Amino acid sequence: MKIVVHRLVHVDVAEAMEFYEREGGSGLAADFFYEYERVLDSIRDRPHSFVISRGVSRRANFQRFPFHAVFTILTDFALVLVIRHDSRHQDFGLDR
Repeated sequence: MKIVVHRLVHVDVAEAMEFYEREGGSGLAADFFYEYERVLDSIRDRPHSFVISRGVSRRANFQRFPFHAVFTILTDFALVLVIRHDSRHQDFGLDR
């Protein structure tokens, strides 16, 4: 399935990478980005396998980092709305 990423997802990822670079160096930030790409690949390969979290939105958890992607499946693509920290409010980013 095709993946479409909301433009603000790039901001979400950049902010997380900046944090991890500050706290753990460029290697940790690169690991976060690799994990982000892995999550997108998982959504692309098996979008219907993720649990529905809010209405029609689904949640794909990162394995190594306390983040998750929220996405919705539309007719012929999956729209990734937000990459958010697990402690963020469950409505954060859903209005995109």
